[in-house]
Amino acid sequence: MLSFDEPTSAFTPARRYNKNTTYSSASLEPVTIGRGTPHPDSIKIIGGKGYDVRQPVPLKYPDVRQRFLSARHNFWTPNDIAMGDDKVQWNTGILTEEESWLFKCNISYLTASDNLVPDNLDNAILSQITANEMRQYLRWQMAEEANHIESYFFILESFGLDEQGQGQIFNLYQDVPELVNKLNWNLAFTNNVVNIDAPAGSMEASRALLEDLISYYAFEYLFFPLGFSQIFALARQGKLRNTAQQYQYIWRDENLHAINGRWLIRQIIRENPQLWDRKMQERARGIVDEAVKLESAYGQATMPNGGIVGMSVKNYVAFAQFMGDMLLKTLDLPPSFGVREHPMPWLSEYELKQEVNFFEGRVRDYRTGSVLVWD
Repeated sequence: MLSFDEPTSAFTPARRYNKNTTYSSASLEPVTIGRGTPHPDSIKIIGGKGYDVRQPVPLKYPDVRQRFLSARHNFWTPNDIAMGDDKVQWNTGILTEEESWLFKCNISYLTASDNLVPDNLDNAILSQITANEMRQYLRWQMAEEANHIESYFFILESFGLDEQGQGQIFNLYQDVPELVNKLNWNLAFTNNVVNIDAPAGSMEASRALLEDLISYYAFEYLFFPLGFSQIFALARQGKLRNTAQQYQYIWRDENLHAINGRWLIRQIIRENPQLWDRKMQERARGIVDEAVKLESAYGQATMPNGGIVGMSVKNYVAFAQFMGDMLLKTLDLPPSFGVREHPMPWLSEYELKQEVNFFEGRVRDYRTGSVLVWD
């Protein structure tokens, strides 16, 4: 009979566990016999030690688990949304030259950016997180980002574009400097976490992680809504309404990601108040200021003639500044830009408040062959 007290040759790993080895992630540490269930007080979002991060109990952060369960309940697939009307518009030249340029830049950037987020989670964030329920939520977020990428691909595919036509649009993010700058800005924070010469949990590593989380919080809270607003502006003019429906569901997901990101940042600060000193607060303000400048430049590049019907570059920049101030407020920091009123209050029309509408609409769509009806 096999005994698990001492490993037999059949179960001996190629390299034995060495308790003195330093691992790049707590999740890569080998399982050890007899470690047992951790005490809740020992569990931390980052820097937790003395327990196996794969152990799902006890629940230290039940709100995080509830966010995971809610997100799973809201899962959707792009091909559940009919795209016929947008295909007709795209192929009959309904969009102006300016609107077509905006759409191409928009979907190209969003596709690349939805690749950045899971890359950041995979390479920089998950290796630092030592709370199981947060790791679980972030894994699900990665799946949702993959679904968003599929949505962008499905939109262009539904227009009847072959691979060459899709490629020309998707490649735009590599050709427009303002798009390149936004992407490389976030990548710099990811690479700083990955390449920093400091052990996980140290002050230096934790500061790099916090900067990275704030930059990607700006991504979810600021960059994504601004990008979506361009397509919603088109939809208000009766153009690309099917695409706007896809974006509505993506926006709902990204909003939940932003809520989780805000909680994650604030919880790390609660557990590690020494991180949130004056220097780090000023750095956070600087990160938000940088994000607003990058988004303003993006708006000017995608709307080079001053805007489109229903959206001016001036309003777009004001929206970026408004969201920047709101982001600072959520971090308990004073505003930088002083935009007190939402420049585009009509965006509330595109918020999904009742999740059941999509699934009810899908059933009606299959039964009647009509487009989805929104309450």
